[in-house]
Amino acid sequence: MLDPATHDGVRATLDRLHIFCDFDGTISTIDIGSNLFDRFGSRRAEHERRLMAGELPIRDYWRALAEGLRTPMTLEILDEYLRAIPIDEGFAELLAFAHAEAIPFTVASDGFDLYIDRYLRLHGAGDVDIWCNHAELDADGRMAMSFPHATEGCACFSAACKRNVVLLRAHPDERIVYIGDGISDYCPAEHADIIFAKCQLAAYCNAHRLPHYPFKTLADVARQLRLLLSKRRIRVRHQAALKRKKAWEGE
Repeated sequence: MLDPATHDGVRATLDRLHIFCDFDGTISTIDIGSNLFDRFGSRRAEHERRLMAGELPIRDYWRALAEGLRTPMTLEILDEYLRAIPIDEGFAELLAFAHAEAIPFTVASDGFDLYIDRYLRLHGAGDVDIWCNHAELDADGRMAMSFPHATEGCACFSAACKRNVVLLRAHPDERIVYIGDGISDYCPAEHADIIFAKCQLAAYCNAHRLPHYPFKTLADVARQLRLLLSKRRIRVRHQAALKRKKAWEGE
């Protein structure tokens, strides 16, 4: 059974939010988790085809990419690569809004802390709550991976079970905001009260009639949330609440 968290021992009030945000392609302007292995590795497209065809489990997909790195990776090479990738122009505004309103902000990613931590620190956001997969470099520049947030029963294309991240970090009385763009965001979005979507996630929401707000940058998200709070239009989404209840009670 899932055990939802409390924040500082205080029961959340009914009008409070908790923002969960994807990283790759949402906070960063490109999918670093894919682009990194395209640039320094080999055969990513082939591995991705096998993943999407159901021939390769998601964790094996990530390990295959790590094994295919052509260049011994160093932190210096990684930092040089990360410095060249712009961050979403509205990220600072969204984070400032969350801090000003005392809204918890959590990054939920199927990427790896090895680059997510370093990228956010490069942009002055090293104190953000991050739940993702783990990777580290050994002395020979090889990348070792582990998946502390994996769930055996999860059938999503995500090694880190983002649904469980959302359910474990949010108090049952908090309204869950989810922001994302890709396949790994489908499942957590279904459990959210307020969805902000672009790209693949927006197409999924349209196909499955999930109410959502489209966005181009995270500044759009900040402005819409500010408006919803000012008009007190923060409501539970019934279908999401039922899904969360089922999960909390133990599927």
